[in-house]
Amino acid sequence: MRTGSKHDIKDERIDGGKAFDWGRAGETMHPIEIPACYKEKFELMHHEEWKLKVHFTRESWNGRMKACRGIGASLTPEEIENWEREHLRMLRENAPEEFDILHFAAMAELRKKD
Repeated sequence: MRTGSKHDIKDERIDGGKAFDWGRAGETMHPIEIPACYKEKFELMHHEEWKLKVHFTRESWNGRMKACRGIGASLTPEEIENWEREHLRMLRENAPEEFDILHFAAMAELRKKD
């Protein structure tokens, strides 16, 4: 089901085996980067990356976006209020009440070196 390439992960259960494409975000599915400070005492034994659908409602997606650093941590309360009003309107006009957003998950198994 999965291929070895981080740029061409396929999974029949999620998308019928189509190549993974994040669109314009520039993100790719990739292994967890192990910081150099861990590599001295640990070795990477195994890693996996896979796609998963995360379920949202319009309201929960709005909350997820509002929590992003580009909104909640960057805008004034008035700007957040304006953004939220416009974002909820856009969701009502363009998104079903409930929907899935494609994400990827990754895990890494490390073993302490002898």
